[in-house]
Amino acid sequence: MNVYNESFGGSSEIEVGDVVSWSNLSQEFTGVVSGFLSQSGGGRNVIFASVFCFENQKNTTVLALNLKRISKNDKQAIEN
Repeated sequence: MNVYNESFGGSSEIEVGDVVSWSNLSQEFTGVVSGFLSQSGGGRNVIFASVFCFENQKNTTVLALNLKRISKNDKQAIEN
């Protein structure tokens, strides 16, 4: 059996602050990424994202591979 040390689900495309969408049991959700976490599973690290869901107003953990970016975070924006 081969054991890989690479992270599963890691992506440089999605960053904290990006607006993303995902589906779960034929239900579509949207939210903003608030962070990432890594958990060991299947002989490698699996990457999950902590996302604040707009529909239920709660933080949820989603497998990073299931996320689709809707809007990219603009780091250069000036806050009021």
